[in-house]
Amino acid sequence: MIFEVVSSSVVGGVFLATKIKQKGSSKMQDHEKIISVADACNLKRGGSSIRLHRKTKEERFTEYVYQIPHGLSFKKFEEHIHEFEDGLNIKKREYIFNPRGVKMLWSYLKNGEYNQQTFRSDLHHMFFDKNDMAKKIKMNFDGMLHFKVFDKWIPINIEFEETFLEGCESWVIPLGDNGEKMLKWKIGREHMAIAGGTRQGKTQFLKMVITSLLRLYPDDVKFSFIDLKGGVSMNRFKDLKQTHAFADEVTDAVGVLDNIYAEMKELEARCRENGVETAAELGLTQKHFIVIDEAAELSPIIKKNRSDEIKIRQQCEMRLSEIARLGAGFNYILLFATQYPTADVMNKDIKSNINQVVCFKLRSGRQSQTVLDKWGAEKLENPGRALVIDGVTNHKVQVPLMDNKYIDSVITPHIVIKPRKDDENESISEEGAASGKHTLVIEETELS
Repeated sequence: MIFEVVSSSVVGGVFLATKIKQKGSSKMQDHEKIISVADACNLKRGGSSIRLHRKTKEERFTEYVYQIPHGLSFKKFEEHIHEFEDGLNIKKREYIFNPRGVKMLWSYLKNGEYNQQTFRSDLHHMFFDKNDMAKKIKMNFDGMLHFKVFDKWIPINIEFEETFLEGCESWVIPLGDNGEKMLKWKIGREHMAIAGGTRQGKTQFLKMVITSLLRLYPDDVKFSFIDLKGGVSMNRFKDLKQTHAFADEVTDAVGVLDNIYAEMKELEARCRENGVETAAELGLTQKHFIVIDEAAELSPIIKKNRSDEIKIRQQCEMRLSEIARLGAGFNYILLFATQYPTADVMNKDIKSNINQVVCFKLRSGRQSQTVLDKWGAEKLENPGRALVIDGVTNHKVQVPLMDNKYIDSVITPHIVIKPRKDDENESISEEGAASGKHTLVIEETELS
């Protein structure tokens, strides 16, 4: 009896696979759908439609390259990207073979669940998983019209892997997965803004940037941390030998920024004396990253209710503006992070001098407009998903999540134990005793 059932299973499986293959082969191919949608959107001239020139299958997408009729612009095609995506996804469903079906079949037979009336349907559910497709498109133009069609879009979650660091040199670090590959990004030539709502990935991204810099360029980085979220976000980096300063209160932050500004002006004077314009021309390779996690805490407008600190906040804002305007040429780089990206936090001096932006999901389109000069960040799908601008290039990426254990494994060799004041006083006392200075000496005399 079991043998008959198993035989029927094999026959049924082959039958189903054949039917699915036949059904799939009768469907319009993706490149044909693209042409059909273009025609429906009147993207043709003189009766001539776009014509397929080349099809290339890559690991994560298929690229279709078309010749377009004279008189049509790429912008016209970009305006219809949603129609192209909808056209590719209409009633699109596929079934993926599930190898675990063998175990499920054995259990099915062993437990006596066989039913002749439902057998074909049961077998289908065991060996084939339904996969509703949601294809995405990327378009570009280089004289030919390129469509990259992704069967699977950017992953929702990505764990950071050491392999992401491969090939990173000359101040390049991993950025995020754009659906095609893990993008690498050159850092340290311009200031960077990182924006995003609570628990959307902003601080995690900062930690990944700092750890990657330490892992790749430990001898050429220097950090000043202004962590105004209680000091907890960046606390693990506080005792690094590369850490120049650490502030977790506004009253300490102003001192840190004043000192950085003074150093920067000294370097500016050195450049002037040597007839050069930048630190690079002086032969200086070390870069000083000023990491600010919650820049809104420094705003004299956002925090105007704290009248006792308003002058301090005004001083902080002034120093940040000066560093933003002058710092990049002298290797002082702002990593300016906030969950309140408004004009009161990112003033015109700061915003106009930041060309690298990583923006996670925000609460409103107005905030997105402030950071990116366009709407869109308010519609991001999930935590870790970000819109990225590097000059004029735009990307959507999923930023990897770097595990704290990996972070600790990277930073531990760079941690130095800094003595407390009590320890310093104790060492001074020991030095004094050893040298005989400041020590009362009682000698025996005849009177004693």
